[in-house]
Amino acid sequence: MSKGRTNNPVTTVKSTGHAPWVKDPKHFEIFRDYWQGINEHHLIAAAVVAVPLMFGITGLAIRYAAVASMSVEPGFESYARALCRWDCHWYVDISERGYERFPIPNQSNVGRWGFFPFYPMLVAVIRGAFPFPTILVATITSIACSYAACLVAWPLLEKNMRAYVLYCAFLLSGPFSFHFTTFLSEPLFVLLTSCVFLALKRSSYLVAGVSSALLSATRLVGVLVVFATVIQMFQQHRERGGSTLSFPRWVLGRPDLLVAVLISPAGLFAYILFLYVTVGDGFAFLHVQRAFGRVAGNPLLFLWDGLSAVPTTGWLPTAPQWSALAAITGLALSVVLVARKQYGAGVFCAICIVLPLITNLASMVRYVIGLAPLIMLMAVLLSASKLTWLAALVLFLGACYFMTLAWIGGYLALV
Repeated sequence: MSKGRTNNPVTTVKSTGHAPWVKDPKHFEIFRDYWQGINEHHLIAAAVVAVPLMFGITGLAIRYAAVASMSVEPGFESYARALCRWDCHWYVDISERGYERFPIPNQSNVGRWGFFPFYPMLVAVIRGAFPFPTILVATITSIACSYAACLVAWPLLEKNMRAYVLYCAFLLSGPFSFHFTTFLSEPLFVLLTSCVFLALKRSSYLVAGVSSALLSATRLVGVLVVFATVIQMFQQHRERGGSTLSFPRWVLGRPDLLVAVLISPAGLFAYILFLYVTVGDGFAFLHVQRAFGRVAGNPLLFLWDGLSAVPTTGWLPTAPQWSALAAITGLALSVVLVARKQYGAGVFCAICIVLPLITNLASMVRYVIGLAPLIMLMAVLLSASKLTWLAALVLFLGACYFMTLAWIGGYLALV
């Protein structure tokens, strides 16, 4: 070894800026950028997983505090039972006893047929594996579904972290988070709706078809998502240079597309068959609506009646006014979705609002906030600036406590 030279790798790195085994400095820069990209990817993935978990815990704490302020009985089970209001009791009965063959004697002049079976069936299966009360299993399952819905929303939100934070906060610790964390159809409906639109975004039509079939077994309007699937197919056909007239022939020549469309209403058809065999009326879920006070009418008249129901005392809007405003807001956001060229999502949401609006305004707030594309759009719009994003986040968390009290207290607009 010649005098003054050294093979010390530390000295070499200090003098050249690169490790001695990297002959070309460009290789070192590529290696460094690669590992920086890997680390950044891991940090983002960790944030995507952690954000809904954080809001899940925060929302649970806020709602528990609201329940504790009105109940002296401690414990998670008492909390779950306190949040089980209105339709939640119907789902508990279906999960434990199934569907009756006739109206329940000495209890009600209605049957359980208006509530679709997939979610109570899922809870019944999970309860079979764990020795816990139904409402406890259902509450944990609902929180898990809402958490999963947040994860599915990440790519649908174009990986917009601010919008993602708002969306997670809305579902898990927002003013209506009790709808997504108790035994109602909203948690599973939002999850499956998000799965359908994510599959359509990735042109995975068979996955979209299976998700649509499950969605149609979760709630009646779930079958309408098939329109979004057909619209997405048509858009893809046009982008490839196809004409409008050649679209049916193109679909018929693609078995995967044809199967995706045909299996979309499978859940609804299965429920119709079940009702026909057990009750003798395959459309009992429609016919029983009259017993719940739902009779077809003019939706514009229902909106006008709702807006005209001014409060007799105080300044807060009445329950009918809140319902009418929710319907109008939902339809306006559906138009915005169409304007942003999200045609399938816009049409689906608009039909899901108009269809129940034909009967009356009941549960309209719950129906609107249960439409995932609308809530994602709202999160994107509110996250346009840091100021509106922060204000919305604070409002969501602050309103969670008081809206939970209103839900427990039986405020009709939230039913």
